[in-house]
Amino acid sequence: MNNQQLNNLVLKYQNDRSDETFTQIYEMVSANWRSLETVGKSIRASKDEVIAAYQDTLMSCIEKYDGRADFINMLNRSIRFKRNDIYRKKKRLSEFEVYAAPVENDDGSEVAFEIADEFNLEDFITAKKKADQLALIDYLLSDADAKTIGVVNEFLQHPKPTATAIAKVLGLHHSTVIRTLERLAGKFDSKKYGDYSDFLVAL
Repeated sequence: MNNQQLNNLVLKYQNDRSDETFTQIYEMVSANWRSLETVGKSIRASKDEVIAAYQDTLMSCIEKYDGRADFINMLNRSIRFKRNDIYRKKKRLSEFEVYAAPVENDDGSEVAFEIADEFNLEDFITAKKKADQLALIDYLLSDADAKTIGVVNEFLQHPKPTATAIAKVLGLHHSTVIRTLERLAGKFDSKKYGDYSDFLVAL
């Protein structure tokens, strides 16, 4: 990969927003995305989650790039941060997989814990996330075109939602899917909602 060529392509894309330019960028950087299943195992994520995270990070870095250093270094550093963030989230969630209720031992000397069968944390989190998704999606798609609505709906329904998978279903180029989501993300208030990609999971 020619770093300067990639730098120039990113700056060019910031100006022309060309599908062709984006495709060149994507093909150059994704050629280095290897051992994705191994990466996924190391951060407790699936291969599809890793790909989606890499794609989101690429989109974010393209917008932030200012041309003062090599883009690939910025991207690789951001991908490492993203992987660490995914691992922390997965680990934190696993720590709350069991809901426990305090009870006394038979002799009343100590407090132990037992699982409260009537409470299912996973169901609770899923229900809340669905409600949050529906509210956010309704807002984001309020003035969207048919293509954007179709891409988002497919993301929500697809068992393994990545840009490549969605593009295949809808008969689009994967760069078109990524750019559609990129435009949609521009309406997203990250300070209020957090990472928009957290909402693009199957309902």
